[in-house]
Amino acid sequence: MRVLILGDRFAESARRTALTQLLAQLDSARIQAVVTALRAEQDDLVDQALRARRPIALRAAWRLLKLLKRLNIELIHVVELEAALTGILAARYADLPLSITCERVPSAQGKPRRRYLWHKVQWQFLGRMAQRILVPSELVRRDLHLLAKVPLARISVVYPAYPFQAAIGVNREALGLAEGKYIALILPRDYDAGYLQAIDVLERLRKRGLDAHLMVIGDGATFQALRKATEHLALPIRWFPNRAELPELLAACDVVLDCTEREDLPDGVIAAMLAGKPIVAPRQSGITEVLEPNVSALLVMPADLSDMALQVSRVLQYDSLAERLGRSANKRAIERFTPQAHARAMTEFFETAIYSLR
Repeated sequence: MRVLILGDRFAESARRTALTQLLAQLDSARIQAVVTALRAEQDDLVDQALRARRPIALRAAWRLLKLLKRLNIELIHVVELEAALTGILAARYADLPLSITCERVPSAQGKPRRRYLWHKVQWQFLGRMAQRILVPSELVRRDLHLLAKVPLARISVVYPAYPFQAAIGVNREALGLAEGKYIALILPRDYDAGYLQAIDVLERLRKRGLDAHLMVIGDGATFQALRKATEHLALPIRWFPNRAELPELLAACDVVLDCTEREDLPDGVIAAMLAGKPIVAPRQSGITEVLEPNVSALLVMPADLSDMALQVSRVLQYDSLAERLGRSANKRAIERFTPQAHARAMTEFFETAIYSLR
Protein backbone atom coordinates (compact mmCIF):
# COMPACT_ATOMS: atom_id res chain seq x y z
CA MET A 1 0.00 0.00 0.00
CA ARG A 2 1.35 3.41 -1.00
CA VAL A 3 0.92 6.36 1.34
CA LEU A 4 1.76 9.99 0.59
CA ILE A 5 2.85 11.81 3.76
CA LEU A 6 2.14 15.50 3.17
CA GLY A 7 3.70 18.37 5.10
CA ASP A 8 4.47 22.02 4.54
CA ARG A 9 8.07 22.99 5.33
CA PHE A 10 9.12 20.18 7.71
CA ALA A 11 11.02 22.85 9.65
CA GLU A 12 10.68 21.35 13.14
CA SER A 13 13.67 19.16 13.92
CA ALA A 14 11.63 16.93 16.27
CA ARG A 15 9.11 16.16 13.53
CA ARG A 16 11.84 15.46 11.00
CA THR A 17 13.61 13.12 13.41
CA ALA A 18 10.40 11.28 14.28
CA LEU A 19 9.43 10.90 10.63
CA THR A 20 12.90 9.72 9.60
CA GLN A 21 12.79 7.14 12.39
CA LEU A 22 9.33 5.97 11.33
CA LEU A 23 10.33 5.54 7.69
CA ALA A 24 13.30 3.41 8.76
CA GLN A 25 11.06 1.13 10.83
CA LEU A 26 8.07 0.72 8.47
CA ASP A 27 7.59 -2.71 6.90
CA SER A 28 8.04 -1.93 3.20
CA ALA A 29 6.20 -5.11 2.28
CA ARG A 30 3.04 -3.55 3.73
CA ILE A 31 3.50 0.23 3.48
CA GLN A 32 5.51 2.29 0.99
CA ALA A 33 5.61 5.93 2.07
CA VAL A 34 6.42 8.98 -0.07
CA VAL A 35 7.18 12.19 1.84
CA THR A 36 5.96 15.29 0.01
CA ALA A 37 6.44 18.94 1.00
CA LEU A 38 4.22 21.85 0.05
CA ARG A 39 6.85 24.61 0.38
CA ALA A 40 10.14 22.84 1.22
CA GLU A 41 12.74 21.61 -1.23
CA GLN A 42 13.75 17.99 -1.73
CA ASP A 43 16.33 16.70 0.75
CA ASP A 44 17.24 13.53 2.63
CA LEU A 45 13.69 13.39 4.06
CA VAL A 46 11.50 14.99 1.40
CA ASP A 47 11.04 12.80 -1.70
CA GLN A 48 8.79 15.19 -3.64
CA ALA A 49 8.47 19.00 -3.53
CA LEU A 50 5.33 20.79 -4.76
CA ARG A 51 7.14 24.17 -4.85
CA ALA A 52 4.20 26.21 -3.56
CA ARG A 53 4.69 29.83 -2.52
CA ARG A 54 1.83 29.87 -0.03
CA PRO A 55 -0.15 27.28 1.95
CA ILE A 56 -3.16 27.54 -0.37
CA ALA A 57 -1.98 27.15 -3.97
CA LEU A 58 -4.03 25.65 -6.80
CA ARG A 59 -0.92 24.90 -8.85
CA ALA A 60 0.52 22.89 -5.98
CA ALA A 61 -2.76 20.98 -5.68
CA TRP A 62 -2.62 20.24 -9.40
CA ARG A 63 0.96 18.98 -9.13
CA LEU A 64 -0.10 16.84 -6.20
CA LEU A 65 -2.94 15.31 -8.22
CA LYS A 66 -0.54 14.30 -10.99
CA LEU A 67 1.84 12.87 -8.40
CA LEU A 68 -0.93 10.81 -6.82
CA LYS A 69 -1.79 9.27 -10.15
CA ARG A 70 1.80 8.64 -11.20
CA LEU A 71 2.74 6.93 -7.93
CA ASN A 72 -0.55 5.04 -7.48
CA ILE A 73 -1.07 6.56 -4.05
CA GLU A 74 -3.84 5.01 -1.93
CA LEU A 75 -3.87 7.40 1.05
CA ILE A 76 -2.92 11.02 1.77
CA HIS A 77 -1.73 11.55 5.34
CA VAL A 78 -1.29 15.20 6.40
CA VAL A 79 1.24 15.79 9.19
CA GLU A 80 1.33 19.62 9.16
CA LEU A 81 -1.89 21.63 9.21
CA GLU A 82 -0.56 24.25 6.78
CA ALA A 83 -0.78 21.57 4.09
CA ALA A 84 -4.24 20.35 5.09
CA LEU A 85 -6.31 22.31 2.57
CA THR A 86 -4.10 21.22 -0.35
CA GLY A 87 -4.41 17.63 0.86
CA ILE A 88 -8.19 17.94 1.14
CA LEU A 89 -8.56 19.31 -2.39
CA ALA A 90 -6.40 16.56 -3.87
CA ALA A 91 -8.09 13.79 -1.89
CA ARG A 92 -11.59 14.93 -2.88
CA TYR A 93 -10.71 15.24 -6.55
CA ALA A 94 -8.81 11.92 -6.69
CA ASP A 95 -11.40 10.12 -4.54
CA LEU A 96 -8.75 9.02 -2.04
CA PRO A 97 -9.01 8.62 1.74
CA LEU A 98 -7.46 11.38 3.81
CA SER A 99 -5.99 11.21 7.31
CA ILE A 100 -4.66 14.09 9.41
CA THR A 101 -2.41 14.25 12.47
CA CYS A 102 -3.65 16.26 15.46
CA GLU A 103 -0.79 16.63 17.95
CA ARG A 104 -2.63 18.70 20.55
CA VAL A 105 -6.02 20.28 21.16
CA PRO A 106 -6.06 23.96 22.18
CA SER A 107 -7.57 24.77 25.55
CA ALA A 108 -9.97 27.63 26.15
CA GLN A 109 -8.05 28.55 29.31
CA GLY A 110 -5.50 31.30 28.87
CA LYS A 111 -6.31 31.75 25.18
CA PRO A 112 -8.10 34.67 23.48
CA ARG A 113 -11.66 33.54 22.80
CA ARG A 114 -11.39 34.45 19.12
CA ARG A 115 -8.35 32.21 18.65
CA TYR A 116 -10.00 29.33 20.51
CA LEU A 117 -13.14 29.59 18.35
CA TRP A 118 -10.96 29.61 15.23
CA HIS A 119 -9.30 26.35 16.29
CA LYS A 120 -12.71 24.87 17.04
CA VAL A 121 -14.11 25.75 13.61
CA GLN A 122 -10.88 24.57 11.96
CA TRP A 123 -11.08 21.11 13.54
CA GLN A 124 -14.80 20.82 12.91
CA PHE A 125 -14.03 21.33 9.22
CA LEU A 126 -11.02 19.00 9.19
CA GLY A 127 -12.99 16.38 11.09
CA ARG A 128 -15.61 16.34 8.34
CA MET A 129 -13.06 16.18 5.53
CA ALA A 130 -10.79 13.43 6.91
CA GLN A 131 -11.71 9.77 7.13
CA ARG A 132 -9.31 9.27 10.06
CA ILE A 133 -7.56 11.57 12.53
CA LEU A 134 -4.38 10.47 14.27
CA VAL A 135 -3.73 11.62 17.86
CA PRO A 136 -0.88 10.82 20.31
CA SER A 137 -2.98 9.89 23.35
CA GLU A 138 -6.43 9.02 24.64
CA LEU A 139 -6.48 12.41 26.35
CA VAL A 140 -6.09 14.25 23.03
CA ARG A 141 -8.69 11.91 21.50
CA ARG A 142 -11.19 12.87 24.19
CA ASP A 143 -10.44 16.59 23.92
CA LEU A 144 -10.74 16.60 20.12
CA HIS A 145 -14.08 14.82 20.33
CA LEU A 146 -15.34 17.39 22.85
CA LEU A 147 -13.96 20.36 20.90
CA ALA A 148 -15.03 19.51 17.36
CA LYS A 149 -17.58 16.69 17.83
CA VAL A 150 -15.48 14.36 15.67
CA PRO A 151 -16.84 10.82 16.20
CA LEU A 152 -14.56 8.80 18.45
CA ALA A 153 -14.66 5.93 15.96
CA ARG A 154 -12.73 8.09 13.46
CA ILE A 155 -10.02 9.19 15.91
CA SER A 156 -7.13 6.74 16.31
CA VAL A 157 -4.50 6.79 19.05
CA VAL A 158 -0.91 6.00 18.10
CA TYR A 159 1.64 6.72 20.81
CA PRO A 160 4.77 8.52 19.57
CA ALA A 161 8.17 6.86 19.72
CA TYR A 162 10.20 8.29 22.57
CA PRO A 163 13.94 8.73 21.88
CA PHE A 164 15.48 7.17 24.98
CA GLN A 165 18.27 4.64 25.45
CA ALA A 166 18.55 3.28 28.97
CA ALA A 167 22.00 3.37 30.58
CA ILE A 168 23.49 0.43 32.47
CA GLY A 169 26.37 0.04 34.88
CA VAL A 170 26.26 3.67 36.08
CA ASN A 171 28.61 4.62 38.92
CA ARG A 172 27.05 7.08 41.37
CA GLU A 173 30.45 8.38 42.41
CA ALA A 174 31.17 9.37 38.81
CA LEU A 175 28.03 11.53 38.92
CA GLY A 176 29.11 13.11 42.19
CA LEU A 177 26.31 11.47 44.19
CA ALA A 178 26.78 10.70 47.88
CA GLU A 179 25.33 7.65 49.61
CA GLY A 180 21.59 7.59 50.20
CA LYS A 181 18.27 7.11 48.44
CA TYR A 182 17.73 9.24 45.35
CA ILE A 183 14.42 10.58 44.06
CA ALA A 184 14.51 11.81 40.47
CA LEU A 185 12.32 14.78 39.55
CA ILE A 186 12.25 15.26 35.76
CA LEU A 187 11.00 18.74 34.94
CA PRO A 188 8.94 19.77 31.90
CA ARG A 189 10.21 22.49 29.61
CA ASP A 190 7.14 24.67 30.30
CA TYR A 191 6.32 26.01 33.76
CA ASP A 192 4.32 23.69 36.02
CA ALA A 193 3.92 24.78 39.65
CA GLY A 194 3.00 21.25 40.69
CA TYR A 195 6.66 20.22 40.75
CA LEU A 196 7.28 22.57 43.69
CA GLN A 197 5.42 19.97 45.77
CA ALA A 198 8.55 17.81 45.64
CA ILE A 199 10.15 20.10 48.25
CA ASP A 200 7.42 19.25 50.76
CA VAL A 201 7.69 15.54 49.92
CA LEU A 202 11.45 15.57 50.52
CA GLU A 203 11.03 17.35 53.87
CA ARG A 204 8.45 14.78 55.00
CA LEU A 205 10.73 11.89 54.05
CA ARG A 206 13.68 13.40 55.92
CA LYS A 207 11.54 13.87 59.03
CA ARG A 208 10.70 10.15 58.88
CA GLY A 209 14.38 9.37 59.13
CA LEU A 210 14.95 8.37 55.51
CA ASP A 211 18.26 9.39 53.94
CA ALA A 212 16.41 10.78 50.92
CA HIS A 213 18.01 13.04 48.31
CA LEU A 214 16.37 14.86 45.40
CA MET A 215 17.81 14.89 41.87
CA VAL A 216 16.27 17.74 39.85
CA ILE A 217 16.71 17.12 36.13
CA GLY A 218 15.91 19.67 33.43
CA ASP A 219 15.98 23.38 32.79
CA GLY A 220 13.53 26.18 32.13
CA ALA A 221 11.09 28.14 34.29
CA THR A 222 10.20 25.30 36.68
CA PHE A 223 13.89 24.60 37.32
CA GLN A 224 14.50 28.26 38.20
CA ALA A 225 11.41 28.39 40.43
CA LEU A 226 12.58 25.33 42.36
CA ARG A 227 16.07 26.74 42.87
CA LYS A 228 14.64 29.99 44.17
CA ALA A 229 12.21 28.19 46.50
CA THR A 230 14.98 26.07 48.03
CA GLU A 231 17.91 28.50 48.19
CA HIS A 232 17.43 29.07 51.95
CA LEU A 233 16.54 25.45 52.80
CA ALA A 234 19.10 22.95 54.05
CA LEU A 235 17.91 20.09 51.88
CA PRO A 236 20.03 17.54 49.97
CA ILE A 237 19.18 18.51 46.41
CA ARG A 238 21.39 17.99 43.36
CA TRP A 239 20.72 20.05 40.24
CA PHE A 240 21.22 18.63 36.75
CA PRO A 241 20.15 21.15 34.06
CA ASN A 242 21.64 19.09 31.23
CA ARG A 243 18.92 16.77 29.89
CA ALA A 244 21.52 14.80 27.95
CA GLU A 245 22.49 13.19 31.27
CA LEU A 246 18.98 11.79 31.79
CA PRO A 247 19.73 8.09 31.01
CA GLU A 248 22.65 7.98 33.46
CA LEU A 249 20.75 9.88 36.15
CA LEU A 250 17.73 7.60 35.86
CA ALA A 251 19.98 4.57 36.15
CA ALA A 252 21.40 6.02 39.36
CA CYS A 253 18.10 6.95 41.03
CA ASP A 254 15.85 4.77 43.20
CA VAL A 255 12.44 6.19 42.29
CA VAL A 256 10.96 8.78 39.93
CA LEU A 257 8.51 11.29 41.38
CA ASP A 258 6.15 13.26 39.16
CA CYS A 259 4.06 16.12 40.54
CA THR A 260 2.45 17.63 37.44
CA GLU A 261 -0.73 19.66 37.87
CA ARG A 262 -1.72 19.16 34.25
CA GLU A 263 -3.87 16.53 32.61
CA ASP A 264 -1.05 15.29 30.46
CA LEU A 265 1.54 12.54 30.08
CA PRO A 266 4.91 14.09 31.00
CA ASP A 267 7.96 13.04 29.01
CA GLY A 268 9.68 12.27 32.31
CA VAL A 269 7.17 9.54 33.06
CA ILE A 270 7.78 7.91 29.68
CA ALA A 271 11.55 8.07 30.20
CA ALA A 272 11.17 6.49 33.65
CA MET A 273 9.06 3.69 32.17
CA LEU A 274 11.62 2.97 29.47
CA ALA A 275 14.36 2.97 32.12
CA GLY A 276 12.40 0.44 34.18
CA LYS A 277 12.17 2.70 37.23
CA PRO A 278 9.39 2.70 39.86
CA ILE A 279 7.16 5.77 39.59
CA VAL A 280 5.05 7.74 42.06
CA ALA A 281 2.70 10.16 40.30
CA PRO A 282 -0.72 11.85 40.57
CA ARG A 283 -3.79 9.86 39.57
CA GLN A 284 -5.05 11.94 36.65
CA SER A 285 -5.74 11.72 32.94
CA GLY A 286 -2.67 11.13 30.81
CA ILE A 287 -0.79 9.29 33.53
CA THR A 288 -3.57 6.77 34.23
CA GLU A 289 -3.75 6.14 30.49
CA VAL A 290 -0.42 4.30 30.51
CA LEU A 291 0.20 3.41 34.16
CA GLU A 292 -1.93 0.95 36.12
CA PRO A 293 -2.25 1.79 39.83
CA ASN A 294 -0.32 -0.57 42.13
CA VAL A 295 0.87 -2.60 39.12
CA SER A 296 3.16 -0.31 37.11
CA ALA A 297 3.17 2.73 39.42
CA LEU A 298 1.94 4.04 42.76
CA LEU A 299 -0.61 6.77 42.05
CA VAL A 300 -1.97 9.29 44.54
CA MET A 301 -4.67 11.92 44.47
CA PRO A 302 -3.33 15.19 43.05
CA ALA A 303 -1.75 17.45 45.71
CA ASP A 304 -2.08 14.81 48.46
CA LEU A 305 1.45 15.39 49.73
CA SER A 306 1.11 13.12 52.74
CA ASP A 307 0.18 10.13 50.59
CA MET A 308 2.77 11.09 47.99
CA ALA A 309 5.52 10.99 50.63
CA LEU A 310 4.16 7.71 52.01
CA GLN A 311 4.21 6.01 48.59
CA VAL A 312 7.74 7.25 47.86
CA SER A 313 8.88 5.88 51.22
CA ARG A 314 7.33 2.48 50.40
CA VAL A 315 9.35 2.28 47.19
CA LEU A 316 12.55 3.37 48.93
CA GLN A 317 12.16 0.81 51.72
CA TYR A 318 10.97 -2.25 49.80
CA ASP A 319 13.24 -3.36 46.98
CA SER A 320 10.85 -6.08 45.79
CA LEU A 321 8.06 -3.51 45.33
CA ALA A 322 10.39 -1.16 43.42
CA GLU A 323 11.57 -3.97 41.16
CA ARG A 324 8.02 -5.17 40.41
CA LEU A 325 6.75 -1.67 39.59
CA GLY A 326 9.75 -0.89 37.38
CA ARG A 327 9.48 -4.16 35.47
CA SER A 328 5.76 -3.66 34.78
CA ALA A 329 6.26 -0.02 33.72
CA ASN A 330 9.05 -1.03 31.36
CA LYS A 331 6.88 -3.71 29.75
CA ARG A 332 4.13 -1.17 29.11
CA ALA A 333 6.62 1.33 27.67
CA ILE A 334 8.06 -1.22 25.25
CA GLU A 335 4.53 -2.01 24.04
CA ARG A 336 3.78 1.68 23.37
CA PHE A 337 6.74 4.03 23.07
CA THR A 338 9.56 2.26 21.22
CA PRO A 339 10.22 2.98 17.52
CA GLN A 340 9.21 -0.60 16.68
CA ALA A 341 5.88 -0.31 18.52
CA HIS A 342 5.20 3.06 16.88
CA ALA A 343 5.91 1.69 13.39
CA ARG A 344 3.58 -1.28 13.94
CA ALA A 345 0.80 1.01 15.14
CA MET A 346 1.29 3.42 12.22
CA THR A 347 1.16 0.54 9.74
CA GLU A 348 -2.18 -0.57 11.18
CA PHE A 349 -3.43 3.03 11.14
CA PHE A 350 -2.51 3.52 7.47
CA GLU A 351 -4.15 0.23 6.48
CA THR A 352 -7.34 1.09 8.37
CA ALA A 353 -7.49 4.54 6.75
CA ILE A 354 -6.99 3.07 3.26
CA TYR A 355 -9.77 0.54 3.74
CA SER A 356 -12.16 3.23 5.02
CA LEU A 357 -13.27 4.10 1.45
CA ARG A 358 -13.25 0.57 0.02
